[in-house]
Amino acid sequence: MNPTPRPLPPRSQAALDAFLARLAEHGATLIEPQWLGVDRPHRVRCAQGHDCTPRPKDVATGGGICRACAGQDPRTAESAFRARLAELGATLLEATWLGNKTRHRVRCVQGHDCAVWPSSVDRGRGVCRTCAGSDPKTAEAAFRVRLEEIGATLLEPTWLGNQTSHRVRCAKGHHCTPRPTNVMSGQGICSICAGAWDVLYVVADQWSELVKVGITSGDPRPRLGEHRRQLGLDQVVRLLTGLPDGAAYQLEQTVLVALRDAGVYPVWGKETFYAPRALRRMLDLVDGYRPMSERHPE
Repeated sequence: MNPTPRPLPPRSQAALDAFLARLAEHGATLIEPQWLGVDRPHRVRCAQGHDCTPRPKDVATGGGICRACAGQDPRTAESAFRARLAELGATLLEATWLGNKTRHRVRCVQGHDCAVWPSSVDRGRGVCRTCAGSDPKTAEAAFRVRLEEIGATLLEPTWLGNQTSHRVRCAKGHHCTPRPTNVMSGQGICSICAGAWDVLYVVADQWSELVKVGITSGDPRPRLGEHRRQLGLDQVVRLLTGLPDGAAYQLEQTVLVALRDAGVYPVWGKETFYAPRALRRMLDLVDGYRPMSERHPE
């Protein structure tokens, strides 16, 4: 930078020195031949060779130097967007540039028409919801096809979304509630088929503050021991063993749904409740499952 005809006032000189130091930190060069003041843009060449015009006061408070490097320059942003689309095999359908934060119509490499924000694409996101499995119609169709492949039936009357549980009847007739995203990633749909649960229990703490309903398989002692150590649930209120296929799960779900419908909600996890509100309702349903003579004593 050429020296100014006369010395700058101390405050202006200090501002200039700070501006030059900040530019040097960024590898930028001041092109402006004279100091114009902290509020006026100064011509600068950034480390990447872009000519830009930042204001010293903005740079001093942490602002960037180059709009092109920041993706704010329209021509640079458009060029970067077009280059990214070319990498992905996509075609821009818009006749003109609409801005970095406005949706642009695009046709992906598979021929799907979509609308994307350039700023999102430049951050590494894809262009096509259909290819990504997030398009509702495509996701629903794929979910239905997968259920048909494994002999299951969708019971929901409407599509609830890829991340929401849907009521399904598996090939063995069990009612279950898998999430489409899990099914499409290779997980099973039926927790009953995945684990042969044949035990249902109701446990509480010694002060009758907390109560939990749960299911397990085989010997229930390890599972009951976990609840005793983790939550202090050391009182076995009910213990049903040797239940037929699917009965433990169905009974547990019946209890949970009844509590929810009664406005009783868990205080921990999904199955642990405030005992004074939940215990009696739990026992009414569990005791109604089969005669007392067929249940283990407390």
